[in-house]
Amino acid sequence: MFDKPNDELFEEFEEIEQAIMEADHTDEDAEFKCRFCWQTMASPENPLLKCCRCAGSVGSIHLECLKSWLKVKRQEKVSPNYCSYFWKTFECEICKKAYPLMIKKDTHKYKLVEYEKQTGDYMVLESLNQEKNTSRIIHIIRPTPQKDVFKLGRGHESDLRINDISVSRCHAKIKLENGKFMLEDN
Repeated sequence: MFDKPNDELFEEFEEIEQAIMEADHTDEDAEFKCRFCWQTMASPENPLLKCCRCAGSVGSIHLECLKSWLKVKRQEKVSPNYCSYFWKTFECEICKKAYPLMIKKDTHKYKLVEYEKQTGDYMVLESLNQEKNTSRIIHIIRPTPQKDVFKLGRGHESDLRINDISVSRCHAKIKLENGKFMLEDN
């Protein structure tokens, strides 16, 4: 029997300094306004976040406003056995600080990217945050008896494309065997 793994060991997150959980200011204090919707209300479910290097009137953003903006920037490739989500830039459009996939403030965790909860056997592959490259990609694979092998690489024939010069055209394969995912180098 397996214990549920600790998410913090497997998920990338960034601890942020400030998240305003309850705010409804009537004054014109720009520090407590969302730079997208200009509203001041906040809650633990939709806090005003300070998650980049921006300050002043552009320093705060609601969680839901940020998620909506990131969703608009997302490109998708969907098939019956896998889906890929791609962002050319996953960063603040003003200060260019790369966003993580999850933000944490005290005991609250906020995922910036959401996708449909999967059932059965599946695997989620998330690209890591890199200093020089702010693009992000998430692949979700769902094997079936008809398709249980997935090719990874930068070639057009790959099921899951990885746009990196250090990756070969057909770099590796992921397959489901006896209920376990196996990675096979090509």
